[in-house]
Amino acid sequence: MKATLKPGYLATSAVSGLLFGAGLYVSQMVDPYKVLKFLDFTAIPTGGWDPSLAFVIVPAIVVMFIAVQIGKRRRAPLFDAEFNQPEYNRIDLPLVGGAALFGVGWGMSGICPGPAIALIAFLPDNLWIFLVAMFVGSYAGAYVIPSGHDKRMAMAR
Repeated sequence: MKATLKPGYLATSAVSGLLFGAGLYVSQMVDPYKVLKFLDFTAIPTGGWDPSLAFVIVPAIVVMFIAVQIGKRRRAPLFDAEFNQPEYNRIDLPLVGGAALFGVGWGMSGICPGPAIALIAFLPDNLWIFLVAMFVGSYAGAYVIPSGHDKRMAMAR
């Protein structure tokens, strides 16, 4: 964390995290079966497809679009000295491969890291299996793709 953080940064982060977790719970994104029913497009003809999560993602996209537009007009964020944009922004094979692996894992389990972390508050059965696999996969990924800034930027050249 940079030393240039302004007062209120951590409090805003905590409130944002709580709001995000509550939103995941209220929208039922923490329910793997709900997510799997949304991802199963083959169930459309039988009426088994659950489109309700689209009512979560569409408003989220609209809110984020508005937030980005407002952010573009500002010189700096409210609680930091500058906006932190990614330096590495190429779409390459490691990015596409990682996204594909993420999607396969999400499709197999019905849960992704954000909701998994939110579910820790409720400790459902077998959550630990997902969490262990997530952390092992993340750790192993560091051996497959360089995670250091200099290494990643060198790959971009």
